[in-house]
Amino acid sequence: MNNKYILGIITALLLFVSMAVQAQGPVNDSLTSTPAGFSNDTTSRSIKSNSTAKKDTSTFVKHSPKKATWLSVCLPGAGQAYNKKYWKMPIVYAAGGTAVYGIVFYTKQYNNFKSAYSERLTTGSNEDGYYNQFQTPTLKSYRDYYRYYRDLSYIGLGAVYILQIVDAAVDAHFFDFKITEDLSLNVQPTYQFVGATPSSQLLFTFKF
Repeated sequence: MNNKYILGIITALLLFVSMAVQAQGPVNDSLTSTPAGFSNDTTSRSIKSNSTAKKDTSTFVKHSPKKATWLSVCLPGAGQAYNKKYWKMPIVYAAGGTAVYGIVFYTKQYNNFKSAYSERLTTGSNEDGYYNQFQTPTLKSYRDYYRYYRDLSYIGLGAVYILQIVDAAVDAHFFDFKITEDLSLNVQPTYQFVGATPSSQLLFTFKF
C-alpha cells in the first residue's frame, strides 16, 4: 500500500514537471525564435539598415546660404551652381554680358561725340569730316544721349550683380525645404457670438 502510494506521488510529480517544462517551452522559443514569415537574415539586414540610416543622419551636411552668398559675391553664377540651379547661370551671364556690351559701346560713342563737341566749340569745325555734318547742338545732344545710356548700362550691371547674389541666398535658404504632395484646403462654415449677436464665418484650413 505504501509502495503504491509513493509510486503514485512520484508519477504525479513527473507529470507535473513535464507539464511545466512544456508550458515554459513556447515562452522561451518566442523570445529566441524568429516570428513566422521572417528570417534571421531579414532581422540582421533591418538592424544593419537602421545603423546605416543613423550613420547617414549623423553625416548629413546642411546646405549653407552663407556659402552660396559668398560664392556669388566672388564669382557671379557660382552661387546658382552651388544651389544646383544650373539653368540660371546662362541667364546671369547673358544679362551681365549685355550690360557690359552696353558699357563698352556707349562709352566709346560718348567719348567720340564729347571730343567732337569740344573741338567744335574750340575751332568751329571738326577735323573728322563725319562730325562736320552735325550742327553744334546736335553734337551736344548725341553726347548727352550716349552718356545717359552709358550710365544706365552701369546701373544695369550693378543690378544684375546684386540680384544674382540675392537669388543665390534665397534659393539656398529653401534648398532643404520639402513640400509634401499631400496638399489640401478645407473650407468649413462656423459661427461665434460677438457679444449677444451670432456671427457666421468661414474657416479655411490649409494642410501642407
